[in-house]
Amino acid sequence: MKKVLFASTALVLSAGVAAADVVVTGEANMGLKYDGTDTTVHNEIDFNIVGSGETDGGLTFGASVDLDASSDDSVNTTGSVADPEVFIAYNGLTLTVGDVGEANDRGGLADLGYDGIGIDNVAEINNYGSHDVRVDYAFGDIKVAVSMDSSMSDEWAIGASASFDAFSVDVGFGETGGANDTNITLGYSAGAFGAKIFFADNDTITGQGVEVSYTSGDVTVTGVYADNEGAADAAYGVGVAYDLGGATLAGGIGEAGGNTVADLGISFSF
Repeated sequence: MKKVLFASTALVLSAGVAAADVVVTGEANMGLKYDGTDTTVHNEIDFNIVGSGETDGGLTFGASVDLDASSDDSVNTTGSVADPEVFIAYNGLTLTVGDVGEANDRGGLADLGYDGIGIDNVAEINNYGSHDVRVDYAFGDIKVAVSMDSSMSDEWAIGASASFDAFSVDVGFGETGGANDTNITLGYSAGAFGAKIFFADNDTITGQGVEVSYTSGDVTVTGVYADNEGAADAAYGVGVAYDLGGATLAGGIGEAGGNTVADLGISFSF
């Protein structure tokens, strides 16, 4: 799934005008990854820069951009300036243009490990497009969104998320390249226990998966099972995360595509 980065703390710089701020948040991780053949040293750094303001009439406006970089050992290093977006918002309604997230890209299963070992990908077979216009509306515990590629008539999506006491639901539907795409996630949480059921249909094959988790103190253990009609074997794995307070030590191990995959490392936000 596409990640939107928000951190618990932020660097706030005065933008020089009334009711306006520039906020820099970030996430990073480092550790070891095993793909069934090789073990690599991996790291990622992601910064999100958001400038925002508000008019006298209560209209919020702003823009954002991501600065991303990653490396595997010393031979594969990448970096980019990506996801430029401009938005206006009023009374729970937000219009965003740019490299927006698709409205149906929501819900899904946990990606086990500190960086992710890909067990969830076996079930999450959705074909998301590349959209540049999105409208969101939030009221209470319900959020709805629509998005589209303004240059193509067959690239659009709708999505909704809601929570009711211990239950949650995420639904997405869209069209990409003439093919319909559907995904549904049902969630339940009670105290330390959590569970999810996931279903996806990309007009060619269907995928499904189950997630269960249990938290005791600062430790959370999560198990995921995922499968699809085109896979030779189902994927499954378990992950453990230890909350250090501002950072998380995590690892995961599982079977995917007939290979044993694993990772172990630390992630943090700032």
